[in-house]
Formats: sequence, C-alpha cells, structure tokens
Amino acid sequence: MANRILIVEDTPTIAKVQKHIAVSMGYEADVATTLAETSRFLAEHRYFCAIVDFVLPDAPQGEAIGVTVKADVPTIVMTGNIDNKTREIVERYPVIDYITKESKQAYHYLRKQLMRLPRNSKRTILVVDDSMQTRHHICDLLMRQKYTVLEAKDGLEALEVLEQHPEISVIIADNIMPRMSGEELCVEVRRKYSDDDIAIIGVSSSDQAYLSARFIKSGANDYIRKPFNNEEFYCRLSQNVDMLENIATIRRQANTDYLTDLPNRRYFFEVARKELRQQESAGKSCHLAMMDIDHFKRINDQYGHDTGDAVLKALAKRLLKHFPNDLVARLGGEEFAIYFTHSSYTQASEMLEQFLTMVDKQSQSFSPDAVHFTLSVGLTQASQVSIDKLLKQADLNLYEAKQTGRNRIVKDA
Repeated sequence: MANRILIVEDTPTIAKVQKHIAVSMGYEADVATTLAETSRFLAEHRYFCAIVDFVLPDAPQGEAIGVTVKADVPTIVMTGNIDNKTREIVERYPVIDYITKESKQAYHYLRKQLMRLPRNSKRTILVVDDSMQTRHHICDLLMRQKYTVLEAKDGLEALEVLEQHPEISVIIADNIMPRMSGEELCVEVRRKYSDDDIAIIGVSSSDQAYLSARFIKSGANDYIRKPFNNEEFYCRLSQNVDMLENIATIRRQANTDYLTDLPNRRYFFEVARKELRQQESAGKSCHLAMMDIDHFKRINDQYGHDTGDAVLKALAKRLLKHFPNDLVARLGGEEFAIYFTHSSYTQASEMLEQFLTMVDKQSQSFSPDAVHFTLSVGLTQASQVSIDKLLKQADLNLYEAKQTGRNRIVKDA
C-alpha cells in the first residue's frame, strides 16, 4: 500500500504542483485548504507525512503546523517567506524541514525530501556524544526524519556498537569525550571503512578555528559547530546521505547486468575469487556451474529480441529464487554462472537437476509469447585452483552437454 500524505495548502496552483510531486513519488495525496479540513482529514486517516502551508484563511499564524505535529505526523512546512518572526514560530515545532516557495528550486528540494523519507528508516545512524542531553537532541532530530538511530557515549563504545551493527552508514561524533575523542574515533573507523562505506560528521562546541580541518584530516566527511540550528544540521546530513547513495548507485551500475539486474561478469570474478580463497583456506573444494539457454538464437530469430530479453529476465528472477544463498551472475548473452558458496557438490547437483526440470515444464509461462526452452549445464568441482580454470572446466562440461543432446547436466568424470 502506498504511503499517504496530507497537503495543507489554500492556493490551488501550489497545491496542484505539490500533489503532482507527491503522486509521482508513489504517495497517495489528500489536499486540505483550511485548518478545519486538516483536522477532519487527520481524524479519518493515518498519514506518513504532511506538507503544511504556514498561512491559511482560518490559521494565519502557523496553527496548522501544531495540529499535524500533535497528530504525530512528520511535517514539512512550506511558506511564502521566512522572516525572523515566521522562522521563530516554525522552530517551536519539531518539524522535519521548512521550505520557502520562492523558486522552482524549492519544489525540486521538496521532491528530494519526499523521495528520501521512505528510505530513511533503512539507514542507520550512530550518534556519539558523552552528553546525554546533546545525544538525545540529535537523536530526536534524526528520528523526526525516520532514521534508525543508535547511541554511544564515547569513541570506544562507538567502535563496539559499530562492530555489532555493520549496517551503520553515518556516524555523528562529538570531539571531546572520555576514553576516545571524536578525532581518534575517525582514525579508527577509517582503518576499516572508507568514505564510500560510512560518512562521519564531526561536532564540537570548540571555537578553535583549526578543529574542522583536523577532523576532516582524521577521516571525517563534514563538521558542524555547536550550537547549530536544525536547518543547517539537516542540510549537512542530507548532503552526506546523498553522497553515500550516489556512490552506491555507481557501484551498483558498475557491478550489475543492465538487463537482468543480476551481478555482471566483473562482479562475479571479483567475489568468486574472494570466496575461492576462503574456501581453499578452510580446506573445502569449490564447485561452479555454467548454464546456457538451448537454441537461444532461434528464439531471437523467431520471436524477436524483445521476447529474448523477456526470457532472460524471467530466467534471472527464477535463478535468484532457486539459488538464494549462492552467487548467480550473467556472464554475457544467454550464459549464466553459479558459484556455490553454501551448498555441497551433491546439493548443487540436485538443485540444478530440479531447476532444469522446472524450466522444461514451466518456461512457457516465462514470456508473453509462451516460448518453451530448456537449459544445458556444466558443473565442476576442484580445490587449489583459480577461478579461471574452474570456469574453463565448467565450460567444457557445458559444451559436452550441448553436444550430447542438451537439456541436461554434465559433471566432472
């Protein structure tokens, strides 16, 4: 079910733009034009968040903000101006953000906020400060924007929490703390995690001009001086989260096959080599399968490349479902590879037999043109061997499967 958003705006053209942005982001949107309508909507529905105008006909001093906040609805304030008096009133409330309707850029910013909010709960942030009051204040700011939040009272405890929660992607750390300072924490974190993995934001009340540079040279990505205003805090946090997401997107694009969303050849070799070394160190043999769609050229020639692509994408989905604990990749064309990281050789063979039988029986349901197809597989196992040699032997077994009738598995002699 889509998240529901409440738009409180009495200017029809602005409300229309806001609703269009929200719907394009996948939200269901209701529009209230008065404080009375706002209260009625809040009584009838639960909302993921609200966009609230500061001035309404029956609420000229931001009273609608208090109503949505009291209803425990995360609130973004949009206002025509943000003079000191207006800012003072807005900042009395625990709002997510406030945006001025001054330019087109304001609506681009709103769009980014609405896109980010549903994802924030999946991002874990660690707050490190020996002051309980400061920790709780920063945690409160983060929870308003739906982040998952963890706490530590000094650098050493932070390292323990990080060890227990490797999903942490942002650390916000004070500098002056007992046992281990923020600068020292940065150095220790960077021994294991790069800027691409974890963003660190340093925080301090010190008026030393060089402290920000020292923090950054120790491994921090950013620095905020206390006391800070909420607007600056959210802007700096958003920039760092955006940076992590952009890096993750670049990594994903570099490592993912564009058609099937499976890992690509480059990623397969990188991960398989690591797995191979680990299994060899543990004295275990390694097993790998090469898989090919039989007569795939005939499918493209007879039904067209769109149907061929549909077959590849459907097969990829079923491979992921059937081999959830193993490394599956598209090496190119109609050729796939499976490196078995959690299955014995016997289990791998049985799983492949089951998969081939399933494809033979159900492949007509994979594509709109009801194309029936089968697979050929070469399976091999070895110890103390490179991934290239393992692939070569699997490929030889696959070639034999093709030559001896297709729709079968050929294993090592």
